Amino acid sequence: MNARYNYDSDADAIAIGIGAKKPDHSVELTEHIIVDLTGDLKLAGIEILSASEEISKIFNRAVGKGEMKQLLCEIRQEPKNEYLIQFKSPQKNEKANLLIPLYRSPIIT
Repeated sequence: MNARYNYDSDADAIAIGIGAKKPDHSVELTEHIIVDLTGDLKLAGIEILSASEEISKIFNRAVGKGEMKQLLCEIRQEPKNEYLIQFKSPQKNEKANLLIPLYRSPIIT
């Protein structure tokens, strides 16, 4: 899936754009992870705030801002309307996964 990864070191935030569709709404998945959705519940983007802290959690080690800028990102849709975001660190030759579950909520109409 086509993904555009951008890390802003001043804001310590990651923005990942997916595809060409514009989001219809955003949902706060966690305190630091916000997903942008289209009207048909397709993933349009992801924002990760306090990104170095959040990415360090999924790699299970400290990830510095220099390494954050070099991360590669791949996204694929999984069964049950879940998205797997895989971050790759060229510096350490490691991968870490973040699973984004999407479901129809009574809040999303």
